[in-house]
Amino acid sequence: EAKKLFLSEPTLLDVEVPCVVIGDIHGQYEDLHRIFSVLGAGRKSGAVKRRFVFLGDYVDRGMNSLETICCLLAHKLMFPKMFNMLRGNHESSDINQTYGFQLELESRFPTNNEGFTLWNAFNELFACLPLAAIIHNKILCIHGGIGPELKCLNDIRKVQSLLKFQIKRPILDPTELPLACSLLWSDPMLDLKGFIKNSIRGAGYFFGEDTVIACCEQLNIDLIVRAHQYLNCQNNKCAILQVEKDLRVGFILLCPDKIISGIFSRKTMTIHHSLRGKLQQKVLCAKLLIVSAEA
Repeated sequence: EAKKLFLSEPTLLDVEVPCVVIGDIHGQYEDLHRIFSVLGAGRKSGAVKRRFVFLGDYVDRGMNSLETICCLLAHKLMFPKMFNMLRGNHESSDINQTYGFQLELESRFPTNNEGFTLWNAFNELFACLPLAAIIHNKILCIHGGIGPELKCLNDIRKVQSLLKFQIKRPILDPTELPLACSLLWSDPMLDLKGFIKNSIRGAGYFFGEDTVIACCEQLNIDLIVRAHQYLNCQNNKCAILQVEKDLRVGFILLCPDKIISGIFSRKTMTIHHSLRGKLQQKVLCAKLLIVSAEA
């Protein structure tokens, strides 16, 4: 059912305000549960009162990728208009067979090849995920970054036609589509002018501040929000972007507090910034925000 639902959605989602934007979860189910507790989702009673945009990378690295993706899919099915899930670079079989998801499923379902079958089924679903979202026509949300192929928002809507033969989702290998590859894989680089190939990841581009400013002007948007570069186990804050009805943006920070049974419990604080402000070590320029949901 979730697969059908994703296929019914456009490649570029239109999201209205107010909403929150959440970055990489990476199998950290405890963090996801904490985020839902703070934001008022995941409750048995009552409707979800704000829209959610997840920027991908739901699986791998963490201990509970299965619980994480199942929880998100359950919410998507229950509240399809309120929960928006984008594809990250780890929602591809060639990546999540290496970074933990396949091993997790095969370890938990070792008989009759059930784990491998389940892993294949999830990757078939991942191939149906949208690639980007636009909030109130002014804030572009993507997992990775931008590339020289992005000239207008319709390029994302029609991304499949960039192949020699026009196809529709599912997109099994996003690296075969130059724009899709950039959206999922690219990274910002300080002091860079223009674009250069991303030699570290082997896919996508490094892009400079000048390209962000030019892209925002060309697309007639105020801001680009992306994830993709979380800090692993660094005891860092989790940043959740919230967008108000008037398009003011702020951050909900979940701060590590104390360790309970090896897991950080978190206290919460809220910080508001204007679009001209800068969040230290999180912003390349005033038009690019990096959101990290894992700490």
